[in-house]
Amino acid sequence: MEPAKKKVQKVLSFSLHMKISGKSSPPGEPTYGGGLEGEKSVPLHDEESATYLIRAPDSPEAQPRAAFSKISFFRCSFSAMKVGIKSRLVRVFLRDLPMATVLAVLTLSGVWAAAPALTEEPAPNWALVAKRKPDFKVLVLIEGEKPFDLPDLALLAGRGLKPADRDPGLVVGTNSAVFTSPIQKWLSGHPLPDRMTARLLNKFVMTGIYRVNFKVEEPGYVGPLTLEVTAPRDGFGRELVYADQLARPKTHTSLRKDSAGNRWFSAKYDEVRQGQTIRFHFAFKYLVNVSDLLDHALFMCPAPIVAGDLPSGVKPFLEPGYKIDPALPEAVRWAAAGNTGPPDARLEFKRLSDLLVRSVTYDKHKRSEYFGGRAIYSDLDAMYQQASVTLARRLGCCPDTILLECAFMRARGIPCRTAGRFGHFFTIVYVPGRGWMSTSVTPTGIPVILSPGADHVPYQNWTPRIRLRTSLWEARVRIEPQEE
Repeated sequence: MEPAKKKVQKVLSFSLHMKISGKSSPPGEPTYGGGLEGEKSVPLHDEESATYLIRAPDSPEAQPRAAFSKISFFRCSFSAMKVGIKSRLVRVFLRDLPMATVLAVLTLSGVWAAAPALTEEPAPNWALVAKRKPDFKVLVLIEGEKPFDLPDLALLAGRGLKPADRDPGLVVGTNSAVFTSPIQKWLSGHPLPDRMTARLLNKFVMTGIYRVNFKVEEPGYVGPLTLEVTAPRDGFGRELVYADQLARPKTHTSLRKDSAGNRWFSAKYDEVRQGQTIRFHFAFKYLVNVSDLLDHALFMCPAPIVAGDLPSGVKPFLEPGYKIDPALPEAVRWAAAGNTGPPDARLEFKRLSDLLVRSVTYDKHKRSEYFGGRAIYSDLDAMYQQASVTLARRLGCCPDTILLECAFMRARGIPCRTAGRFGHFFTIVYVPGRGWMSTSVTPTGIPVILSPGADHVPYQNWTPRIRLRTSLWEARVRIEPQEE
């Protein structure tokens, strides 16, 4: 007799963890561009994971625990109770009345739309995703009748599936785990053994800790410092349902939200000294919907809808910024070479990506300095190179290329703004009839910044302009699969 299948563990934990120092670089090279069909790629800092780690040799290892709000837990429990009551009432309704009557009453009353057991949200068109962006990383929940062993992991690796955990050793001995795979490999791979079942995760809960450390490098400095850092925020396909933050050493802190929805966490110190480390810790919980995320992915965008005038709130993103110049001769020539008629943002971004692949070499040294915890700035805006300088040097990385993308897309008449998630900066463009669409999406990304106007906005800010070094940038996340 075969053993009974063990109960599936619904809470799966993974930490996508990468240590980056001046002596090493992360495995594999991320690619430039939006992953559009048929385009070439050039290395860029855009890992399809949610975690980077910058740790200088002197960085501390403090890991505070985040306590979730009892009030939030109560609200969630109460909501679940109400859904349960509604579901029982619906079942009684269905049992005691003729079906035609039930359908008519549910339709008129709106209960039909509210009953989760009676409706299903369509899954993404995975075949189209694979066609448009074959390397789009998906999360796959794999469950086994027996605990995973090393031969199981070797078999899955041969099918392009890697544990989304810190180390494969942490998967051994478990009956279920989250794996990652490029969507094309997943769809075209061989079937799994009968002892395993698998499904793509379209909805999941993502909780985690995000940390940023600063070290004061101003020679001989003793004086005040006010630091502002953007905290995790809402984003396409991500609803922020819980957030908390703190600064150490302890001091007066505040939280404000700007017109673009960025959440600025500020810490004000009366006195800091050269060599002192300041630590920012953020806890978060997201409800992630991959279908909604892909609905806002530029590479999935259909042909543009011809619309009237742009909304007034969108027009500023056609104007120049102080480091974004749509009147650059190179941008004007590129824009003039496009097709006549309303521009197709998806195809135009692909054309721009091809140009930048040929024109701009990825700046590995700049990346190594910042993500190795060695780059020192008096103003983080200095990390963003002007578009004209990037073209002249033919060298840059994502903080630089996003300014180029904005300049060229605006020259083509396509509204464009800068954005960033933990570990990567990218652009968002406006498509008539569709709204804002992202040129870079990943299911486990942590949104942190969106420009509110024509100018880019660094995710850190401080006064006075003393020399600071970002000595640690880290995020660890846990995935809790949801029923489909």
